[in-house]
Parts: sequence; C-alpha cells; structure tokens
Amino acid sequence: MNVIINKTGDAEGETLSPVLDEQLTAAARMLLEQYGPENGAVAIILAGDSSLQELNRRFRGLDAPTDVLAFNMLEPAGSRESGAAGESTAVVGDIYISLDRARDQAAQAGRPFEREVLILAIHGLLHLFGYDHDSAAAAETMDQREADILREIANSC
Repeated sequence: MNVIINKTGDAEGETLSPVLDEQLTAAARMLLEQYGPENGAVAIILAGDSSLQELNRRFRGLDAPTDVLAFNMLEPAGSRESGAAGESTAVVGDIYISLDRARDQAAQAGRPFEREVLILAIHGLLHLFGYDHDSAAAAETMDQREADILREIANSC
C-alpha cells in the first residue's frame, strides 16, 4: 500500500504539521485496507484555489474553485483482486484538496484548519471507494462513515 502526499505550485509555501501527514496517511491506508486492491496506492495532492478551479473547469465543466476533487483510476468493478500479491501497484486514484477552501471552511465551521484538511481528504477517499451524496440516504451514510473514520484516526494518531 502506498500513500503519496504532495503539494502543488499554489500550495508549496504552506507549512503543515507532521501530525496531519500521519493522519492523512492513516486515513488513506485504513480505506485502502478495507476497500482497495491489495497493492493499492492513492495520492493526496494539496493545492490552492487556482489549481482546483482549473481541474474543476477541465473535468467537471464548472469554472469555480472547489474544496476537494477525487479522480478514480480503477475500473468501476475494481476490487481487491485487481492488485494481487506480487503484481505491480494498482493506482486507485488522486485526491486534490484546496487549502484555500479548507482554511475558509474551517473558519466558518469554527474548527482547526488541519482538521478540515483531514475531513476533506476522508471525503475524497470515500468517493474513490464508491461513496456518494447524491441522495439524502447516501449523504447520511457517507457522513456517518466520515465521522467513524475521523474518530478512528483521532484514537490512533
């Protein structure tokens, strides 16, 4: 299992704590173990509004910044079998997070910035593994799973 955390151009100057790196890695590994291929890999890319706006425009046709985007790279039927032992790493997908949006949303919600980044990462990771919020029931399921993961991460890191 591989978890890669990078910052892109408009977020390179950001300083984030080693604890956040540990939490992001733990969340990604937890979900990879539960839902991903055996040799799965995900990338979490921390960026700014301009990067997320460009991606949102290019891939979703929305010319506005957004907080998180998830790009799944597995086939919809992708499962644990697609990365059997001894095979090369199966790239599950990439999560892009706008640190600008995270900062604004954290202030609005009255919570720490790095917690908001973790929440957005978990949200994006859940999208990679088939969760969505396209109905009230699906949103409730996704929200509950996010809360469960946050609790598990808080207890382990």
